[in-house]
Amino acid sequence: FPRKVVVFLVVVGFLLAGASVLAHTDSPSEILDHAIQEYRSALDSNDRAERLQRFRRAEMLFTRLTQADSPGRNAELYTNLGNAALQAERIGHAIVAYRRALTLDPDHRRARQNLEHARRLLPSWLPRPEERGLWGTFLGWSDELSGTERGTLAAVMYLVGIAFLAQSIRGRKTLFRNLAVLPLTAWLVLVGTLVFNRTDSHPTEAVITVPETIARAADSNRAPVRFRQPLPAGAEVRMLESREQWSHIQLADGRDAWVQSSGLESINDF
Repeated sequence: FPRKVVVFLVVVGFLLAGASVLAHTDSPSEILDHAIQEYRSALDSNDRAERLQRFRRAEMLFTRLTQADSPGRNAELYTNLGNAALQAERIGHAIVAYRRALTLDPDHRRARQNLEHARRLLPSWLPRPEERGLWGTFLGWSDELSGTERGTLAAVMYLVGIAFLAQSIRGRKTLFRNLAVLPLTAWLVLVGTLVFNRTDSHPTEAVITVPETIARAADSNRAPVRFRQPLPAGAEVRMLESREQWSHIQLADGRDAWVQSSGLESINDF
């Protein structure tokens, strides 16, 4: 055959092969079944190398599902992703997955338990983020509202509190005065978050995903090493600033450093 004809046939062959691959793209349910199968096969394997390989495959398949725009993208899926990553000895990615699961569902018990287990695997010298108390939980909830929504809610809380106070004065009843305390307190807090603009001042939470990450005193490979030991994968930090390939981070105990941005993964960037 002439050379042009051969080239044409080869190109057509590649196009047909690509179309065949696209035609056989697995559905989300098939991907989920495959991920569960890989995970279970890994648990049944006695060979360490095979176990790690199968857990890694399960992690990749669960990750594909989190990237898909489907109803199955929920806290349970991210918990399963974290379990596969943890079993594959990728603790940084596991903690990211558990944190994302808790972002979607703060009351997810299995994600909370597995996150605490993963944290216990990290070096004891590494500071861990403190859990929010009742007050911190309220402040965190208020940060989810926009400025307009907080302003509206503050106005409602104020009106409710004033109504209770007016009723207590009119009827001389202590009950209504006591009931006014809660809405007026909420009003003061919401006004405070508006005045100090807490939402914009919140750093982005992230996790170190690369083992043995060197933390430096400035955004340069020539800068002095900031800490005595490298940061392990799984270290939870706050991102204060980004400059090109570097990120300014802060540990839970307030110490700060610069690390390569490629070794960080944001909790809320999903």
